[in-house]
Amino acid sequence: MSPSDSPNARHLRVQSSLSQEIDLLFRSELADPRLEGVSLTSLALTPDGRLVRIGYTLTPEAEAAGTHAARQALDRACGYLRSRLAEHLDLKRVPQLRFVYIGVSEPPRESLPPPPDAASEGEDPEGGGR
Repeated sequence: MSPSDSPNARHLRVQSSLSQEIDLLFRSELADPRLEGVSLTSLALTPDGRLVRIGYTLTPEAEAAGTHAARQALDRACGYLRSRLAEHLDLKRVPQLRFVYIGVSEPPRESLPPPPDAASEGEDPEGGGR
């Protein structure tokens, strides 16, 4: 058995494939409006390969509306996602999916304008002239 075929390397490859495929399916094939504001943030495959825990966050607006609707939509999507994973990935057994609420995602920070400096006003920062 080569090092690339070790159980740990295989586990990481399967986890990576699952992560990429679930992210793609989530973004392109799920149209439930209750998933608006849901972002997948992490994925962990259990050592036995039977369960995938998928962490997700909600935007502040989605969280204010309540986490229950998003949770229901994610639970409802599990069967569909598993069937699509079975079609796209070459696995003996597609793991169960469990969504785990992580919390509220931080809104993107607004970029601040750069502080005014002497160089932008036509002066040489070294104090010399042009």
